[in-house]
Amino acid sequence: MATAKLQDVARYAGVSPATVSRVLNNTAPVNEGTRARVLAAIAELGYKPTTIPPQAVTDQDTIALLITDILNPFFPEIVRGVEDEARDNSSAILLYNTSEDPQREAEILEILMRRRVEGVIVCASRIANSNLIALYERNKTPLVVINKRLNHPEIPCIIVDFENATYRSAQHLLRLNHTRIAYLAGHGTSESSQARRRGIEQALREVGLTLPSEWCPTSFPSIEGGFQAMSALLALSKAERPTAVITYNDIMAFGALHAIRTHALRVPDDISVVGCDGIAMAAHSNPPLTTIDQPKYRMGQLAMQILRQVISGHYTPGNGYTLMESPLIVRESTAPPPVSR
Repeated sequence: MATAKLQDVARYAGVSPATVSRVLNNTAPVNEGTRARVLAAIAELGYKPTTIPPQAVTDQDTIALLITDILNPFFPEIVRGVEDEARDNSSAILLYNTSEDPQREAEILEILMRRRVEGVIVCASRIANSNLIALYERNKTPLVVINKRLNHPEIPCIIVDFENATYRSAQHLLRLNHTRIAYLAGHGTSESSQARRRGIEQALREVGLTLPSEWCPTSFPSIEGGFQAMSALLALSKAERPTAVITYNDIMAFGALHAIRTHALRVPDDISVVGCDGIAMAAHSNPPLTTIDQPKYRMGQLAMQILRQVISGHYTPGNGYTLMESPLIVRESTAPPPVSR
């Protein structure tokens, strides 16, 4: 009789091979009923896991990297920067994708509290600061955070000043004579989304304008979310809708561009659009997108370099945060409003 393999156990139990692995290694929570089926399949098939020498089972050269959404082109550039820098130091990257799911975020943090890794880099903006501090305080695992301010002397942060970034985006539109500027907010309650909104409001306030709440629709920060939020604005009458929008990120801007075309309008002739992130595809959208750039690859590299300093004891606590440049890249998606032309 052929020796049973992990895939055979998975098929017999009606689960994925990953679930069998989680049961065997106890690396993540598994429903008790599912666990019982897997264990019964192991016993029935006589499956014997491959034995690995204890000295080979180590995470001491492993860096955990948490990102928000692997489908968003913003994050692979950061991952690449971390990986390239880690490769130079012979470290492996353990990638966790939170998928904008609070339950998944909680599961990942619980796993990391039990698992001993060399260090953790977090680029997942929705995870609460208190949870990240708890992760550090429990195990004292070296931790670096991207695009969040934790205000903890022993946790370095690498950030872009999003409030200033959208302030400059709004100023650009104001210089083009736009006075009706909207904001597609993504997750409106998130720290980074609120910072973006404050920047827009500050620029408008300086010229005696306001940002009406109905011009700040919230939606999932995806292409579909951008399409839905922009469609809500376009449902307003021509006299009531904005002539320009600033979006939470570039992929929401892509959805907004699609919605505008669907309503037989043109960018920038009828409505101007500004994104945020500076992903590579923004230069090739129709029309090319005006956006706030973030040095994504460099941020990943720098996060890994700083983490190495923390691990080696060469980081001085209390250094605060590293502020990255975020230039506004002006392309064809912005122009004066129709009345100005």
